[in-house]
Amino acid sequence: MVGGAMAGPPQDMGEAATDFVEAEGYQRFASEEVPELLRERLPPEQRESARPFERAGPWTVPILLLEGHEGLAEPARYRMQAGFEWMEGSPPGRMQDVHFVQIDRFEPPYENTNDGDAGGAREGVSWRMVMSPIQGFPGHVVAASRRSLDASAIEQARCLEQACTDPEPLGDRVTDWRDNGEELWDFVPPSLPSTPEGTPAPAALLGSLLDTRPGQLEARESVGFAEPFAEAVVEVGLEEPGGVEVLLRDGDLMDHELEAIWQRLSVGPDAQVRTAWAVDRRPPPPWLDEDDAPDATPGDAGKDAGKDAGKDARDAEYGKGGQPAGVLQGSWRAALVEGDVPLAYFSVFHGRGETRAQGDFLMGNARGPGLDGASGDLDAVELAADGDRVELVWNPTPDQQESYHLELERLNADTWEGRFHAARYPHEHAVRMTRRGD
Repeated sequence: MVGGAMAGPPQDMGEAATDFVEAEGYQRFASEEVPELLRERLPPEQRESARPFERAGPWTVPILLLEGHEGLAEPARYRMQAGFEWMEGSPPGRMQDVHFVQIDRFEPPYENTNDGDAGGAREGVSWRMVMSPIQGFPGHVVAASRRSLDASAIEQARCLEQACTDPEPLGDRVTDWRDNGEELWDFVPPSLPSTPEGTPAPAALLGSLLDTRPGQLEARESVGFAEPFAEAVVEVGLEEPGGVEVLLRDGDLMDHELEAIWQRLSVGPDAQVRTAWAVDRRPPPPWLDEDDAPDATPGDAGKDAGKDAGKDARDAEYGKGGQPAGVLQGSWRAALVEGDVPLAYFSVFHGRGETRAQGDFLMGNARGPGLDGASGDLDAVELAADGDRVELVWNPTPDQQESYHLELERLNADTWEGRFHAARYPHEHAVRMTRRGD
């Protein structure tokens, strides 16, 4: 709450991009310079063509942009943290995917690149950028900014929970890997430029991994707006000159058993590709029945039924992502008290002890037939510290300046009452919100 008003997500992509790239210490970068910097990373014969960038997505472009401005570096370690949101674009009502990415590069001391920190000072730079597809180009940069990292920021930086300044490769320390002998995915050789030694450029290697991995990065309801949920580390020449290694952690999964999926891809000077994978599992709830155990024998109808029942019980008790459920967890119906006319239906995902929640809405016919059936994500769900008052904010209209508000007080575990009002609607209505049993 800010000044008595709810602080919700930005209303449009421009506002969201400005908030992200103008974080403290970052200087806005001229967007018109971005295409030329990207072309700098292409061989001279390809710089007049847009074709090499047709598949360059929001994980490939940040490294290309950084290297186009800062130059190449080896040895070096890149850290990329990414978040993803759906936001209304143009024309109104059309949703666009928006990527929020921060990429940092750390270079060891020039005088001593293999044996620690003696004899020189580390260098570091950080870029922030917001990307959204345009005309078939998935990595179109909407806004970007740059910051030079001082010694304190470099020393405090963590890469996959390890020190980013560590001179040794991180791969064998971040998790327990399993060899990808079963070929869970087929690696596609990168089409973007290689290093002078002939090995794939870091951007191309990371982009190819993410283009071909099983499943793609998707928005997460378990993190705040524009917050990162995936992190990649790219190491260039740390283990051996000309070698590149990519470590990817896709976290905050909306799964009651899995916390994160890891993937690893290495290419040595011999151009041989090596892949591995790993998973982080959530600890099972203490009341988990034997029939619900993840290693239950598949194919047994009775056990499968038990697993389905167990999953329903976990979702009801623990909510999305395995977190214990809060008072708002579940499906709700909000209706005008007068006539019991449905205003909206809500599905809310709420963790116990949290004052914020996420969810989606489906409009009823209380506001007339024009909005009946409109659906989307809730902009904000704010629960008072005492747990007895809540405000839900959403906008089912194409007007970006509109917002609907429900301000409710709890009567019991399944019933809330209060008022409905809107920014551009002059009337207020008494509303009752009840839990749906189905």
